[in-house]
Amino acid sequence: MNKKRVVVVIPARMGASRFPGKPLAKILGLPMVEHVRRRVLLSSLVNDVYVATCDQEIMDAVKEYGGKAIMTANTHERCTERVEEASRSIEADIIVIAQGDEPLFMPEIIDPLIAPLLSSNEVYCTSLLSHIKNMADLSQIDIVKAVLNQKEDVMYFSRSPIPYFRVNNNAICYRQTGISSFTADFLKKFSELAPTQLEIAESIDFLRILEHGYPIRGVVFDQETFGVDREEHIQTIEKIIKTDPIQKKYYEKIIKL
Repeated sequence: MNKKRVVVVIPARMGASRFPGKPLAKILGLPMVEHVRRRVLLSSLVNDVYVATCDQEIMDAVKEYGGKAIMTANTHERCTERVEEASRSIEADIIVIAQGDEPLFMPEIIDPLIAPLLSSNEVYCTSLLSHIKNMADLSQIDIVKAVLNQKEDVMYFSRSPIPYFRVNNNAICYRQTGISSFTADFLKKFSELAPTQLEIAESIDFLRILEHGYPIRGVVFDQETFGVDREEHIQTIEKIIKTDPIQKKYYEKIIKL
């Protein structure tokens, strides 16, 4: 039985460059961040859920719906830094980061995501990955790609196509979903690490962990996630919720919360 306290923190801010105000964008009448928060609540492994934000509008909206929110500084460039600040006022052994722009979040993801942290003292961080099935996605810079070694640790993240198929041998391609978990101690350690050149060049904060020599365990989940990067993605999300039986089931559950 898991005796460790698991808390999910959802970073959200209004100032996203590609889609300003997206955490409060309505999806079938409910703000996007609220879709995520309520789906997280469906997991039996989660002890508590917070939204970490620097915007009063988001704070007010979350509280209006009965949720918990923590105000953070507006100077954070990385979501992990925002979550780390919020975690200072949270009692937790494991912190799960669920992005506020993942309205199709699957609650059952949390079980395999935190399992390596529960079973090994040598794993401090996990990153949820999904298979890239449409090879055209390899060239999309909005999608962060990952490659794994044979221990299932992440070797590298990139916005460029990796691997590069000089020989097409059907090697498995992965995408980073933006959902991850940390031991509380390692999240604090991460915040103390100096930013790195590759992290800045690629604009991928998890590269800081790899460049400083710490492992990240990749956790592959078969269900493809869909992050909202642009306003036109809202229609796609609504169509999926209406037509996909699993997503429709979750939507029907969360509107009752």
